[in-house]
Amino acid sequence: MALEKKKVGILTECVCDLPKSTLRNWGVDILYFLVETESGVFTDTDEITAENVIDHMENGGKTESAPPPPEVYRKSFEKNLRRYDEVIHVAISSHISHSCENAEKAVKLMGDNGKRVHIFDSEHLSTGMGFLVLRAAELANQGCTADKILSELEDLKARVYTSFLAKNADYLYRNGLVPSYVKKLCTALNIHPVLAMKNGDLKLKTIIIGSYESACRYYVRQTLKGKNNIDKRSAFVTHSSCSIKMLKAITEEVNNYCKFDKLTVTDASATISSNCGPGTFGVLFVRKDM
Repeated sequence: MALEKKKVGILTECVCDLPKSTLRNWGVDILYFLVETESGVFTDTDEITAENVIDHMENGGKTESAPPPPEVYRKSFEKNLRRYDEVIHVAISSHISHSCENAEKAVKLMGDNGKRVHIFDSEHLSTGMGFLVLRAAELANQGCTADKILSELEDLKARVYTSFLAKNADYLYRNGLVPSYVKKLCTALNIHPVLAMKNGDLKLKTIIIGSYESACRYYVRQTLKGKNNIDKRSAFVTHSSCSIKMLKAITEEVNNYCKFDKLTVTDASATISSNCGPGTFGVLFVRKDM
């Protein structure tokens, strides 16, 4: 896609879980989270993948992830301001990361130049955040002003639906997303937690009892239950180390229940995967109305 010079540049973070090729085609610049293990600190998606992180944790290792420091945001903002009049940075929810905080610190370091940078708190993660990134890029390519783009993003983020089914609660417990009693119940009774974003927080929404395979199908049907209010132009199936066989079953279930014009399967980043564990997946989409 040949892109003309735009008035507004769009930036985001690798935790939007959109393919690099997609972001490159839309002219979106990426900042990378950092993943720390006992072996060192690695750049998410570039130096370490979800598979690396899961293999490390399955063998008893520990990981911690963090957004880039303010200085990295500053350099990225300044680089983009040499190409664009203004910059919008679409960040992961401030309720679950220090990304927005670090980006705001970077803006303060920039003096008057910082007035041309807008930090947008997506209040989502993964491809829920990705919907906002793509819409921002689309509007920027149309020549819209920063104010117009930010206004549309505010409306859109209330209609994005972000949820995930976890295979078990082990990783969620390790990362403080569920209490110990939930983890014990899930293990004892073959329970699969469903988490959803609400007001910027990732919360336990419900649980599904039974085999993982049946839970996957039930999750898809329940998630798409209000299909008449779903924007069927696009949806994502975003996953952490699901098998090809399982992904085929999931996408078939989605297509059988709610036919989307475009259904895209994406891999979760190392940061997202380290918090939810292998076998986790989500069906993410946009609602027509709240």
